[in-house]
Amino acid sequence: MLFINDLIRKRMVYACRATLMDKDKIVQIAVDEKTADYLKSNSNQELYRVDDFISKEDDLIRYKLCLKKRSFDFYLEKKDFWNYKVVAIKMY
Repeated sequence: MLFINDLIRKRMVYACRATLMDKDKIVQIAVDEKTADYLKSNSNQELYRVDDFISKEDDLIRYKLCLKKRSFDFYLEKKDFWNYKVVAIKMY
């Protein structure tokens, strides 16, 4: 079971990284302009997990990840068992 959970987490991180590579998409899904500007200027940096916080409300999964020294909530929609789509990003 731990192996499957780890694979699912890696797929969610992959979806988040793939989203950061598309600067036009960042502008569309960022909650505010400050978040979009920070992500566009630092999109080449590595995302990492600190506390591995994942929660689910309705059909949205909230995944907390960090980029450089900032913390972000990535809101993901599950497309199928292995694929996720980032629908919003919020910076703290």
